[in-house]
Formats: sequence, structure tokens, C-alpha cells
Amino acid sequence: MSQERDIYFRTADMLINFNTGEVSSQKQKRRLSPVNSRVLNVLLQEAKKAVSRQQLFDGVWPNQVVSDDALTRSISDLRSQLKTMTTAEFLIETIPKVGYRWLPAVESVTEFPNTSEPVKTTLWLKHFKPMLMALAVLTILLWGLLGVLYLNSKSTSMPLIILPTEHTQSPNSASPKTDVSAWLKQAVMEQDNMQYLSGYALQSHAGSPFPYYRHEFGVRWFIGSQISQKNDQHSLTLNLIDAKTALVIYSQQYPFKQVDELKAHCNEFVAFVSQL
Repeated sequence: MSQERDIYFRTADMLINFNTGEVSSQKQKRRLSPVNSRVLNVLLQEAKKAVSRQQLFDGVWPNQVVSDDALTRSISDLRSQLKTMTTAEFLIETIPKVGYRWLPAVESVTEFPNTSEPVKTTLWLKHFKPMLMALAVLTILLWGLLGVLYLNSKSTSMPLIILPTEHTQSPNSASPKTDVSAWLKQAVMEQDNMQYLSGYALQSHAGSPFPYYRHEFGVRWFIGSQISQKNDQHSLTLNLIDAKTALVIYSQQYPFKQVDELKAHCNEFVAFVSQL
């Protein structure tokens, strides 16, 4: 079976894998998050051109309701992550009331290019090449071991808070009193990069939860759920709330007929959030 050929962009002394989001330069190598990678790909494909915010929303979040804050955060992350990998002074230009533009020239290649500079082969390098390769392998193994030890000694999970389910219904109707927070918590626990605060932590503060839990526990997001009924139609709305601004940055509505359908909707929503 043939495999999909990787596509690369060469720009600002960096090599960017279109498929995997991996960015390489002579300084370092890193892998972008799926969302940031998709935003960067849209900008690179329209390099030197103004890309409207709507174009970015359509290319990165098709058929989804996402706030401007999500795009702004992604652009900020890209600027911060890429500025240490290139000598280019300006990468992404903000065009007021329009959108953004990738400034450096971009070259698209379909095969992995040889980015190393030609080096004159010396007699010393020729004789000691095997030793250098062995030393490089040992160095990589050592750094890998240190990385594993570091990850095991420090939690990398992102803390968040799952709010109780709200119920809204029209007069003379009976919306099912189901609390989907348990399914949301179960879905979060199945993700390696996420965890939720316990009920004891939530009881420690009675005021506005957003600034307190962000500063005390490093909470980045809240997940809110709402079950509503209108004209005998039931729907579940799941909201992703930014802990810093208390704004809903992503919302998804799921119509349902049976309560059993809600668990699958919770799993789908949490899986999407884990990729942000």
C-alpha cells in the first residue's frame, strides 16, 4: 500500500512538514499542535497575501463555532514558538480589520531536502566518523533517558474544571434531568494530556471561579454543559470557557433523542479539546 508523500515548506531558514506540523531549523526542531499547524499551513499556502480571519476559520475550523480569541491565541503561539528558530525579524504581519499575512518567501517541496551545508571532508573526520556517530547515538539515548525521567517527575496534564449541567426547558415540558458532567470527567481521564479538579478543590472558593482557579491551580479552561428542550426537541450544548477571560471560545450543540447518545457526544467534544 502506498503511503502519502509528505509535503514540505521551506521559509525563513526553516523546513516545515505540511502533514505532521514538524518545524526544523539549524537551531532546533519542534512539533506544533494540530490547531497551530493548520493555521500556519493556511498562511504559508497564501504567503505574501493577506489572509482574512474568515479564511482562517474556514480552513482550520470548518463548520464549527469558534471565537476570535482562539485564532488570536494560535497566532500568538506561532510567533512565540517560531521566533527562536529563525533569524527573520518578522514572520506574521497583523493587518488591522482584515487578518494576517506570512511575510517571508515560501518554497514548496515534495521530498525531504538536504538542508545541511556542504562540508569539506577532512582526514580527521574520515577516520573518526564511526566514533562520532557512536557518541551521537549515546548522547541521544542519554537525553532521551533524562527526558523520560523528567516527564515522570513532573505532571504534564492540563488541569480544567467541569461545571455541573444546566437544564432549560419550555413551559409544560420535561427535559431529562441528566448530569453529563460524569461522562465529561470520564472522557477527560482517558486523555493523557488532561485532568480535572476534584470537588474538594471546587469547594475551596465561593466567589467568581475564573481568576481564582487560573492563578491557584493553573486552570486554563472550564467545560460547561446545558440540556434544553424546545418543541419536543432535546439538545445538549457543550461550551469551552477560557479561564482568563471567562469567554466561551468554542461551543457545540448536539441534538439527541436518547440519553444514551450523550456519552458519545461528551467523548467527541473532549477529544477535540485535547488537540487544542
